[in-house]
Amino acid sequence: MRTAPALDAACTRGLARWRACPGVDPRDVDASGAELADVLAPLARSAWPEVAWRCGVLTATGYPVELAWASRDAAVRWTCEVAGPEAPQAGRLERAGQLAGVDVAAWGAAQRGGPLRYGAWLGVRWLAGARRAKVYAELPTGTLPPGSWTPAARDLARAVLDLTWRMAGVNDDGSVELYARVPEPSWAQLRAVSATVGDTGALVAGVRGLLGERGEHLPRPSGLSLAVSPAGVPLALTWFTVAARVWSRDGSVGRSLERVVPALRAGSYPALAAGPADGRWRHGVVGAGVDAAGRTWFQAGLRPT
Repeated sequence: MRTAPALDAACTRGLARWRACPGVDPRDVDASGAELADVLAPLARSAWPEVAWRCGVLTATGYPVELAWASRDAAVRWTCEVAGPEAPQAGRLERAGQLAGVDVAAWGAAQRGGPLRYGAWLGVRWLAGARRAKVYAELPTGTLPPGSWTPAARDLARAVLDLTWRMAGVNDDGSVELYARVPEPSWAQLRAVSATVGDTGALVAGVRGLLGERGEHLPRPSGLSLAVSPAGVPLALTWFTVAARVWSRDGSVGRSLERVVPALRAGSYPALAAGPADGRWRHGVVGAGVDAAGRTWFQAGLRPT
């Protein structure tokens, strides 16, 4: 059987457009693309080639790669599947941990209590020649294992009351990002939880600006993520939603982002949002964040075409 290329045409085009963006280091794109090809090699060798590139849950079409943009820097970011469709979900966390170089033992124990949909994804960021990696570990039972993050997670849960932990981002520097689903969020809740990182209104203002006239109520459900240092100190809070729950089409997302990021068209976002139209959603999760120093940013994940 002929082996398929590790990167298909859509991903190759997306990386090429990214490489040509002002402010983006082409060497970061080249290094990132080479690593992505290595990670996706099991999909290229899959025993089920007809479904290998369309059976995941990372994107709306099952495509195994999502490119990520953030207004805070010119980093090259992506998230991807780490195994072909024939691989058991239970083994994906271990492989993602090996690829990222992080200890995922505690999160493996947390996964044994329930059925898995995807197990784990790998996230990688390249900026100025430096690589950072993260394992996105699924939490099938909605509970966190004990760790240095426990007090910060408890404070966030007190402010929201009805959140469910869905995933943990385990970083290679020892920090952890905890992701929660909030079924019925309110502006008052968002204001309260932003205080966990010392914010006094910047996150609420950012989300209101992003949603514009769509923001009378927060999307239901919404998501929150809390970044926690290795010592358990809250570092940043992000609000996010699935784009299709708020906007009617992909182009509307870009116009909303341009409202809050005036320099949007001068950065890498247009390159990631471009490509042949295929009639399916390109944007995945869109969000806004604030860190403990009061800095805010906006972010989006996009499927390459």
